[in-house]
Amino acid sequence: MRVRAPGSSANLGPGFDVLGLAVARHVWAADEGEGPPCGPHHIARIAYEQAGGTGPIWFDFELEPSRGLGFSAAARAAGAYLANRQAGLDPSPAQEAAYRVVADIEGHGDNAAPAVFGGIHVIAGERWHRLPVTIPARLLFWVPELETLTDDSRACLPTEVDRADAVFNLGRIGLLVAALYEQRLDLLGEATQDRLHQPPRLAACEPSARAYETMLTNGASAAWLSGSGPTIAAVVTPDRVAAVTEALCPSGAVLDLPLDQVGAVDDQSGRPSA
Repeated sequence: MRVRAPGSSANLGPGFDVLGLAVARHVWAADEGEGPPCGPHHIARIAYEQAGGTGPIWFDFELEPSRGLGFSAAARAAGAYLANRQAGLDPSPAQEAAYRVVADIEGHGDNAAPAVFGGIHVIAGERWHRLPVTIPARLLFWVPELETLTDDSRACLPTEVDRADAVFNLGRIGLLVAALYEQRLDLLGEATQDRLHQPPRLAACEPSARAYETMLTNGASAAWLSGSGPTIAAVVTPDRVAAVTEALCPSGAVLDLPLDQVGAVDDQSGRPSA
């Protein structure tokens, strides 16, 4: 059996630890493959065993690790979902059981829910809710060779939040959800602004800050730091894709990725694990 799970972009600007979307760039886990299987400390293997899986598994990926594209959540989602499918669960219950494992290991669900279920999600404590919406333009991702460790990135964030900044973000989250439901591209630029986590993270990574500004000044409708970075995500209308891409290259790879709408699924015809 072989399964796949998608990467994700968390926060979407103001939604720190509460918003995330799935992107069509994947990892795979399988119960047979070429080469050595996952070692005991591999994150997919740990999730697989926590979900009740036994025996060796193999892992493969096209998703860049440590870039803010949800690699760890995707790997854990693939491992947990594989174990649940091997146990005989149908796809939907297998996803729900996998989510509980992944969210428990990750500590929050903004990457876990998209990796398991696909689509765009709001997380509130132990509750996840999928928004029946899409992005009203193209999703571009600037992905540099730099790497960011989530724990290190979180360590630079302040432990207390000014009330004005909290109110600012609350308003933007409401506006963002409204903009997605109404497909209001004109609202997304303001709706993805943030005062809680992006300023210190961008200040600590000048290439990401520069790419963020480059996207917006060259016509992106909205942009945000993807997860803890260093990747920058942007919503771009088709007529501005070439201009934004040209302005960003060669400082990093530019990926034009659609939403992944299905999450963790069986994938017998997909990329072979090795």
